[in-house]
Amino acid sequence: MDFVILLLGGAVLGLAGVFVRLADTTANLGPFASAFWRMAVATPFLLAWAAAHRAHRPTVSTAATPTPNPPLVFSTRPAPPALLAHWPTWGLALFAAAMFALDLVFFHLAVTWTAVGNATLESNLAPVLITLAFWVLTRNAPRPVFVAGLAAALGGAALMIGPNFGNSRALLGDASGLVSAVFYAAYQVGIQQARQRLSTAPLMAVVTLLAAVVLWPFALAEGRLWPTAAIGWVWVLGLALLVQIGGQVVIAYAVRRLNPALSSVGLLVQPAMAVVYAWVLLGEALSGWQLLGAGLVLGGIYLARKGF
Repeated sequence: MDFVILLLGGAVLGLAGVFVRLADTTANLGPFASAFWRMAVATPFLLAWAAAHRAHRPTVSTAATPTPNPPLVFSTRPAPPALLAHWPTWGLALFAAAMFALDLVFFHLAVTWTAVGNATLESNLAPVLITLAFWVLTRNAPRPVFVAGLAAALGGAALMIGPNFGNSRALLGDASGLVSAVFYAAYQVGIQQARQRLSTAPLMAVVTLLAAVVLWPFALAEGRLWPTAAIGWVWVLGLALLVQIGGQVVIAYAVRRLNPALSSVGLLVQPAMAVVYAWVLLGEALSGWQLLGAGLVLGGIYLARKGF
């Protein structure tokens, strides 16, 4: 069930690039500004949710018999290794927030300079980095079927971005998308480890607030902080409420019992859906090779789920 929730969150996240592009083209809202407003607008809602969660949290008597199904545990898989177990909780939250903010900085630049599908696919190369990191740190190589799934997913991603490889204008955007993958990988590890200690509501409220603080100077320096048309606020609300709360928060809820490498592979549904959304909403048409690539990505997700 946790993996299904993760996939649904990834599908919602696929809208992020579309909203960023629309905010830029219809309301002249800069990429850093849209990242800042995404965090800033979502923060009050998440703080209210965290407060309500705290107020309604049941008091457990020390004499009470432990329940066989503790709350917020919805997977029978063993918890992944706590690579950052020695970090304090506040340090994990700050690390996750900073990595997420930097991921958004480069991802929003990529969306502005290259195709939405390209940017999203490149940002989601995080599974490669996470898998390699786990391999080095734990000396525990993934099973062959996981490697096959990862190869299929990445091969499909290559097919989906292939038609744009000859576009020199998009090279800088592609580079930004690849850099964002580094920070996205770090964010996934940080949020998964913090999720072992904190419930979803307080964790995402704190991470979103801190990310807004990190993004604020970027948005100010950019000089396009305010949308020039009212429609810009529609895209901002979509980023804050649908993508940040409906996507990232749902994913944070789901990854508690998932290995970070598997979590990132599951999120490869995000670029597949992003290409579809960009085709429907922005006119970025899919070629036959891109459709084949999308199928390979989803097939790779299935194999990776079975193999790690």
